[in-house]
Amino acid sequence: MSAQKSKKPFLNAVFIGQETFLMEEELSCLKNRLGENASMNWAVFNAEEGPAMDEVLSLCNTMPFLSDRRAIIIRNGHKLTAKQMDQVITYLDNPCETTMLITVMEAEKTDKDLAKLLKRFDGMAEIVRFESIKNRSERTAWIMDRALLHGKKIDKDAAVLLAEMAGSSMWYLDSEIQKLCLFVADDPSITIKDVHEVVMRTHEPAIFAFLDALFDRKKDALSRLYDLELTGIAGLEIISRIENQIINHYVVLSGRDWKKMKIHDFIADKAMRRKSLWNTAQLLSLLKDVRQIEQRLKSSAIVHVYAALAEVIGRLVLPPRNEGRIPGRF
Repeated sequence: MSAQKSKKPFLNAVFIGQETFLMEEELSCLKNRLGENASMNWAVFNAEEGPAMDEVLSLCNTMPFLSDRRAIIIRNGHKLTAKQMDQVITYLDNPCETTMLITVMEAEKTDKDLAKLLKRFDGMAEIVRFESIKNRSERTAWIMDRALLHGKKIDKDAAVLLAEMAGSSMWYLDSEIQKLCLFVADDPSITIKDVHEVVMRTHEPAIFAFLDALFDRKKDALSRLYDLELTGIAGLEIISRIENQIINHYVVLSGRDWKKMKIHDFIADKAMRRKSLWNTAQLLSLLKDVRQIEQRLKSSAIVHVYAALAEVIGRLVLPPRNEGRIPGRF
């Protein structure tokens, strides 16, 4: 059954940005607003899987089931083919008034490419940006606001410590905030002592040993990663720690003012001693690989996150497979 069409602006949207935590949270809120029949009126397609756009748009034009709204999500919208994008734009020129079409773009693109792509949605869809937290000050403020959302107040010094320890992943930060809220129980506030109790756990030395091995490019980084997996540490926590250390090393080795970035002297000294092991291009490549694993984990595209990390780390710390072989032997 087809639904009546309307040219109402901004009934549809483009979600764009690298901060997938906020993006996924907004999508979850949208799904909840569909009510008890949300599962019948919520469909997700991935452009990387080559969906049949005719079928997608046919569903867009179908009346919702026992609801006043249907939502269609196209993930990795920036990877639609030119023909598929033309079909989406044609649909948006005369959209169904009971369907919200959300085109999600999570990957980084150059400003020129991005502007050119988004220009096609002018007047047809709302552009909603999800920006990453840029520095520790913003991260601290977000932690304090997030704690209030969960019903607790976190002392500023406690928020600063958590921002320093937990890294930049908002997924991991939110999970730690929720743990802290449960830990303090009926107490209205989270203190710096609580952060020490909950976040600085007994596995901290194991994490530091793994990170040292990784950034020293030692083979035992893989065995230490395996040890971390046996302890049951969440994959997102390890990912967050790796990303944070990559950023710290990049700032130091690229010659930027690491003191202004409030990187500890001890961490800066360690990074500087590794100058012969890393260049900025290698660090950016590793960051890209780890973030791809993070995105795949959050979208349930992978289950064995430690195996994915081991594959990436193995390429860094193990010699090429033919290295050390005797010529002429197989």
